[in-house]
Amino acid sequence: MGRPLSLNLFKASPTIVMNFTAVFAALVAFAVTQVSANASIVSEYDALGATDQGALHNCLNNYRTNNWDGMDCGGRGWFKGSHKYKNPTNCWDACAGLIVQAIDRGATSVECDDQEGGAKCWMGYH
Repeated sequence: MGRPLSLNLFKASPTIVMNFTAVFAALVAFAVTQVSANASIVSEYDALGATDQGALHNCLNNYRTNNWDGMDCGGRGWFKGSHKYKNPTNCWDACAGLIVQAIDRGATSVECDDQEGGAKCWMGYH
């Protein structure tokens, strides 16, 4: 009989840690694509003047609320609405990644729609 195998997580080799990190990152990326698979940007403009991208990112992060209310934030009017869509937080989950990309491109106005069967939601800012 040999020595029993033991798993010491505190002395894991750098290769194991890097492999774990890569697998974890791949799973997160897969989860994000699954959440937003039906979501799409339906309009995006950059003609309304300069935007404060940092402020818009903060606004988006704070807009993950469980209501359909609009708000003014970052110099823009934010909106979120639905037709038979049950949960406003799920709408945010589906569209947030796409809106982040639009903010990073300098969009001054953007709308994302998510279609789930016969239900639809939309959100963005103008």
